[in-house]
Amino acid sequence: MGRAEAALFHEDDQVRVTRWSFAAAGDTTGEHEHEYEYIVVPVTGGDLRVVGADGLSGRMEQHAGQPYAGTARTHHTVTSEGDRPIVFVEIELKSATSC
Repeated sequence: MGRAEAALFHEDDQVRVTRWSFAAAGDTTGEHEHEYEYIVVPVTGGDLRVVGADGLSGRMEQHAGQPYAGTARTHHTVTSEGDRPIVFVEIELKSATSC
């Protein structure tokens, strides 16, 4: 099991933009907590396993070009389950207020 690669593209007072790349099945982000509200934009799409802080596990299928939103304080681990590389862009909204 390898580590997913995080490449920071931009950061300022309002946003942080990171590209996440999973080269092979088993690559993982490791356990982490999102400090801010965020938007994920899948570049390739693919199958992921998401394990929450409570230990509950679920499968997530990303679809290329179909963004989705996440909430601040989300605590999880994301691991590739696909048979091909997975890439997505995460846009963290530093200045957003929680809804």
